[in-house]
Amino acid sequence: MPVLQEIKVPLLAVNDTTLTVVQLNFPNAQQVEAGDIVLVFETSKTVYEVVAEVSGYIEYFAEVGKDYAVNETVARIVSAVDQINTHPSQPGPTPRPGRNSPLPEIELQGETLFSKAAERLLVSAGLEKSLFRSRDFVSKSDVESLSQPVPVTTLKKAPGIPALSPLVPAEADPEKVSVQKLSASKRKEIEYLGGVQEGGLVSTLHTSFKTSGLQVALNPSLRILKNSMLPLIIYEVSRLLVKYPLLNAYYHDGQVFMYRHVNPGFAIDSGKGLKVLKVQGAAEQSLQETESAIVALSELYLEDKLAVTDISEVTFTITDLTAESVTLFNPLINYRNSAILGISAPDQVLETCMVSLAFDHRVTEGKLVSRFLGELVRRLESYLPGPAYKASKITCSNCLAPLNQEQNSIGFVKCIQPSGAEGYICQRCFNGF
Repeated sequence: MPVLQEIKVPLLAVNDTTLTVVQLNFPNAQQVEAGDIVLVFETSKTVYEVVAEVSGYIEYFAEVGKDYAVNETVARIVSAVDQINTHPSQPGPTPRPGRNSPLPEIELQGETLFSKAAERLLVSAGLEKSLFRSRDFVSKSDVESLSQPVPVTTLKKAPGIPALSPLVPAEADPEKVSVQKLSASKRKEIEYLGGVQEGGLVSTLHTSFKTSGLQVALNPSLRILKNSMLPLIIYEVSRLLVKYPLLNAYYHDGQVFMYRHVNPGFAIDSGKGLKVLKVQGAAEQSLQETESAIVALSELYLEDKLAVTDISEVTFTITDLTAESVTLFNPLINYRNSAILGISAPDQVLETCMVSLAFDHRVTEGKLVSRFLGELVRRLESYLPGPAYKASKITCSNCLAPLNQEQNSIGFVKCIQPSGAEGYICQRCFNGF
């Protein structure tokens, strides 16, 4: 039977070995035209639309909400509707092992690799690694998929390994809770963040910088993101990362990998899921170019037009909570990063802003991070306006004249106002004029 187009799960990113089918746009055996979007995948970062390359009849081998491995056939387009065979033996995607299902007998060359979480679970559940001889890599979820619901008391506990919860949770009472399946992007977020945090070698250092008049000095240089410190912080952080390459790196399997390029990402979550958008080549950009990149990426995010390249290969992450009522927090390091910078909401009374840098001790140490933060603070505070701006903020408590307009060289006199608060009074008012 001639097949006009065979649709397989694409490899969109090295870390996405499975994709979730979130939309089938036609009934099975429906005629489609070249250019039609026939199905939609969800990746760990975005969605990917599959377009028909030819006209014909669509035959699906996938279901909405299920995950399929890379190179697995999920649909095809044939030339005639009567060529679509609904017999159970029809060609389709390779069956994927589920609970109580035997693994396909496929002999692969090479050694099967197991994640640390998978190995711990194998020991606790009393399972043999040979059950996965047909796999090239086994994760914790793979082990769980072959495990039976067993009481905690029957789990075999190896020395030094903590007891685990039941592999399959008890059925939830629908009158007390509602159950929602995690999206593929959320599952990947948990996996990626957990990959760094599970080592328990993450610390966070905090410091603050002065903000008095910073936006007044900065806004003339910004076109759209006025009153935002994000462009300036990305701009300065990117240049510092060239000097501190261990913060533009990641740890894996006993080695530190330092990126050759500085591609910081900023976290955004405006109702379309948490994403980290990459500012490509930020260390070579001007402040205005950095602002333009932030705006362009944010528009793509809001319009659901992000490409995989917009959200992959981020070398350092910045999360900005200046618009929230958060004065201090510990950010979580992103996947394949060694550090993340968190920006808290400015303190309007003290005119300061707190920044927090979480870092992976397997890559660097607190002394280097403290130097990085100290230099970042000095760079940010170099944009503060000069003495003239500070003088303009001091006014006479009586006539409200600003200090920078005072013609008398003596200046203002500090005083106590009738309310008991401290204030200033100009020479004219002080002398009764």
